[in-house]
Amino acid sequence: MDSRRFKLFYIVVVILTFFFVYTFNGNESVPKEYVLEDLKKTVSNGTVPSEIDEPEDVDPKDLPNYKLEGMDRFEWYAKKRKEEIINNKIKEVPVPKDVEISMLSAYEYDVEYTVSITNKDIDRSILYCRYFDEDGEEILPAFQSYNFPVFAVNCEKRKGTKRISISTQATNNYTYPIDLIDRTKKDNYKYEFSFCMAPFYGNESKWLFIAELVEHYRLQGMTHFYFYVYHINQYDNAILQDYVRTGEAEVIYLLDRDEKPVLWQHIVNRDCVLRSRHESKWVLHADLDERLLMTKYPGTILDYLINFNDTTVGALIFRQQWIFKTEFLPEKYEGDKQIDTWLPTLRWHNSSSFGPHLHTTKCIIMPEKVFSMWVHYPKIWYPGYRWYMLEVEEGIVRHYRDQNMQDWKNKYLQRTLEFGPTSLTNYPEKYQKSLTEAVKRRTKYVYEKYKMIN
Repeated sequence: MDSRRFKLFYIVVVILTFFFVYTFNGNESVPKEYVLEDLKKTVSNGTVPSEIDEPEDVDPKDLPNYKLEGMDRFEWYAKKRKEEIINNKIKEVPVPKDVEISMLSAYEYDVEYTVSITNKDIDRSILYCRYFDEDGEEILPAFQSYNFPVFAVNCEKRKGTKRISISTQATNNYTYPIDLIDRTKKDNYKYEFSFCMAPFYGNESKWLFIAELVEHYRLQGMTHFYFYVYHINQYDNAILQDYVRTGEAEVIYLLDRDEKPVLWQHIVNRDCVLRSRHESKWVLHADLDERLLMTKYPGTILDYLINFNDTTVGALIFRQQWIFKTEFLPEKYEGDKQIDTWLPTLRWHNSSSFGPHLHTTKCIIMPEKVFSMWVHYPKIWYPGYRWYMLEVEEGIVRHYRDQNMQDWKNKYLQRTLEFGPTSLTNYPEKYQKSLTEAVKRRTKYVYEKYKMIN
C-alpha cells in the first residue's frame, strides 16, 4: 500500500471511530466525572426531586422530643388523663358505639398526629384513630387513644398516612376522613406574634370591632389572626374577608352538629393551640372586645416578647380592667365622622379597678409548651414549663365589656365593682391617632361602595 492510500485509509478509520463513539455514547459528550460533580452540586442546591438521595424515614420515637418525663408520650397522656379523672372525681363512661365523632381539623407534628373534635359529653373517653393512605384505603390496625385533653385526640404516627378519622370502636363506622395539616417543626416560625380569637356569634354588629381589633394589634407588632366563625352576618363578614384578602387573617368555619354555642370557645381554644403550634412563636388568646397593652414598658407587645428571655415560661398572664360599654355599635358604616364618634377606644372611658391575678385574665402563650388551654390560662403544661403573671405596671387588658349582652350587668357588675373604685381611663394617646386613621382607611375601603347581595 503506497503512502497516499495509507493516509486516506487512516482518515476514514478516524472518522468512523468518532462516528461510532458519538452514536453509542449519545449524551455522554461530557466526561462522567464532570456529570457526577454537576449532579452533586444540583442536589446540594435542592433542585433535584426528593426521590434522588432521599433520606431514610425517621422513627418518631427516636426524636429527642418524643418522650415526656422519661416515658413514652402516650403513656404520659394516659397518666395525666388518669390524674384528671381521680382529681375531678369523674366517672368513666364508655362512649356509645353509634356515636359519630365530629372532627374540626387534624394536624401532623414530628412525633404524633392530633385531631381536634367537637363532640360534647365524651370528655376523657376512649376513642380510636383510623388511618388512611393516599388512595383512601385504611391502614390497619386502629390505634386506641383518648379524648384528652378535652376536644382533642392524640394519635401515633403511621407510615403512609395521608388522612385520618376518629371512631368510638376499632372496627366500627367512622366519619369522613380529613387531611392532615402540616405542623411539623421548621427552622423558623412563620409568624412571631399571632392572635387566636374566640368564635364569632351573637347579634351585635361586629364590623367596627373587627377593624379596631386588627388595627390595634397590628400597631403592637402582630402579623397574623386566626378567626373562627360560628355565626356572622354578610355585612360584618365583608371586612373579615378583606383582611383575608390582604393576608393578615385566616378564617375557620365551625359546623355545629350538637347545639353547643357556649362550648365553642373551649373548642376554639383547643384547636387554635394545635393550629398555631410550630407556626407562630407567641399567640394571644382573647376576645373581640379585649385590647392588651403594655403600660410602663416603653415598647410594643412584640418588643416585649422579643426581649423576654426566660425559656421556662410558656405563658404571659395579663390582668383585666373592664371599660363599661353601654350601647350597641352601629350596624352600618356611614363615614369618618361616625368612626370618630363610635370607635370603642374613643367612646367609652368609665373603667373598673383591675381584677386579681387569674381572675378572667388573658394570656399570650407559646403553643408548643401548652398541652391544655382554658379560656383564661393554660390548664396543663408540657413538662418543665410555667407561666409568668404580669403586674399592671407591665401590661393590662382593656376589656370593652357590653353591660347588656348576656345580662352581664345583673350577673357580674357588682362583683366587678368589689375590686375597687371606678375611674375614667383612656386608650394610650401615643397609639390613638394611628389606630383611628387605620380604622378609617380600612372601613372606607370596604364599605364606602359596598352593596349587599340579596
